[in-house]
Formats: sequence, structure tokens, C-alpha cells
Amino acid sequence: MPDNSPTPPPRPITARAAENGLRIGGYLCVLVLATGLASVFPASALVVWGGSIGLPFYLYRLLSRSHSTDVRPGLPELWAEGIASFFLGSLLPALLTYVLLRFVAPGFIAGTFAEAAVAFESLGTPQGDHWAEVMRDLLESKRIPTAADAAAQLISFNIIAGTALSLPAALIVKLRHSLRVMRR
Repeated sequence: MPDNSPTPPPRPITARAAENGLRIGGYLCVLVLATGLASVFPASALVVWGGSIGLPFYLYRLLSRSHSTDVRPGLPELWAEGIASFFLGSLLPALLTYVLLRFVAPGFIAGTFAEAAVAFESLGTPQGDHWAEVMRDLLESKRIPTAADAAAQLISFNIIAGTALSLPAALIVKLRHSLRVMRR
């Protein structure tokens, strides 16, 4: 007896991107926390390195999962899903960054600028002295980035990185599917 039950409609790209964005957001939150902790616990920089290297593979897995549904999205749709996933996924780490820099460690940015000035000065070169002076001038004039600036930059960076990473990941997903179909 044939199954005449209606096939559920394919999930829209927005639903898939929101799901993936939540996963990517959690992944990026771990990277944000590890980045901040790296100034106190240098070993946590290994988490940042490993997580950064693993991110394209994680994205590939998410896009591959979207492609394994009954309705296979085309390359533009997969790429758009990756971009939207990164946009939505960047909102959580941006919020985390804002809260941490505004309320938990409000002196982090200023302290980083001060440490950079000392590091530049310790180079003992004219260029190093110049950059140390620039850092100190920015600190004195209070023209250093705010927590909101850091959060906005994180969103911008993640959208650009997501655009760049999503195209090759989507291409590989489509190529691997095409190879599987050709082998049958």
C-alpha cells in the first residue's frame, strides 16, 4: 500500500540559518571567552587557534546537513545560508563581548593599549617609539574603542569571514554531492 501522506514542505533558509546561527554563535562565544582569557592564561590561546582552524570544517558540516535533506538547496542558497548563519551567529558573541567589556572588565581595552605602548617602547626603535606615543595619545584623549565599538566590529568581522568561508564550504558540499550522484 503506497504511502500517500503529504510530504512536509522544505524548511526555509531562514529557519536553517537561525538554527545554524545558534550553533555558530555558541562556537564563537567559546572563541571570544578564550581570546579574553588568553591575556591571563596564555594556554587558552590554543583554544582560539584550534577553534579558528576548526571553524570552516564545522561550517561545512552544518551546510552539509542542510544539503542532506530531501530538497537540495542550490549553491547560491547554501552560500546565503552560510552568510545568514554567520550574521545571526555573531549576535551572541557580540552581546557577550559588550557585557564583558562594559561590566566585567571595563579596563581591558585601556589596559591592552597601555601594554601595547610599553611593548612598542621596549623595541628601542624610532618606529616603536612613535607607536608607543600614538597609543599613549589615544589613551590620554580617551579615543580608544568602547565596548559597543568592539561588539560592532565583531559583527562586521564575522559577516565578512562568514561570507568568505561559506562560498568554498558550499562549493565543496555541492561538489561532493555531485560526485556521489555520479558514482551511483
